Amino acid sequence: MLIGDPAPPERAGDFCARWPGLLRDRLAWFVAEVGAGAPTPDTLDGLLVTVVDRIGEERAVEPVPEWYDASLASAGWSAYGAALVEGLTAFVAEVYAARLGRPLPWVLDEDPPSPYHLKPVVDVEGIAPPWRQVIGTVRQVQSGKDPARLRSVVEHSLAQLPGSGSVRPEQEADLVEVTAVDRGRWQVSFPEDIDARLGPTAYADLEDALAGADGVTAAVMEDRDRALVSTDEGIDRADLESRLTRAVSALRDG
Repeated sequence: MLIGDPAPPERAGDFCARWPGLLRDRLAWFVAEVGAGAPTPDTLDGLLVTVVDRIGEERAVEPVPEWYDASLASAGWSAYGAALVEGLTAFVAEVYAARLGRPLPWVLDEDPPSPYHLKPVVDVEGIAPPWRQVIGTVRQVQSGKDPARLRSVVEHSLAQLPGSGSVRPEQEADLVEVTAVDRGRWQVSFPEDIDARLGPTAYADLEDALAGADGVTAAVMEDRDRALVSTDEGIDRADLESRLTRAVSALRDG
């Protein structure tokens, strides 16, 4: 439903039609379960840590999220943990709804090339599906990443909405994260919503933008939010990260 291959069209459409109601019900449970306050970005760091800490707890929960499957169970997620993730997704959706002044308009993505094909997406430019933002950052925090990543993604999306102001410097810096793989080889990670941040046209040019950065000799997109680049000798991680950030920013501001 949300992860893995898309469901058949009829089943996907039925799930999308029920998704807003499922989130409303889960939100009430989540708020009571973790003691969440008002839906604001400032609360996301603590809530994300709570969810990650409890992701494998075995507790009774009804209903079990419909998208919970064996792949998540094998990764150590319990049904209760998946329900917490769904609750955090509902909470993030409320953060956006509060800014918009109306409930999020969920629709079924029917575009075959889209990474969200036959999955529920938000019909608001600049906002990637909150479930993708939450599931992606939960996995990243499980791998040792900073819990502030979810807040950064949400704040960036909020900044794209009408009247929300410009992108803050710390959000700009979060565009690119570089990790050394081997001498002259680097893994480049982007925010989970990089495709929404750039837009479809600019995102299609992302690989070329990376390859064109000063000192980069080759670049290959390995996944939607991850690339592998090769560089000349003598380039350190911080310098490369700065160069790639400028390249991606220029692509976005195009």
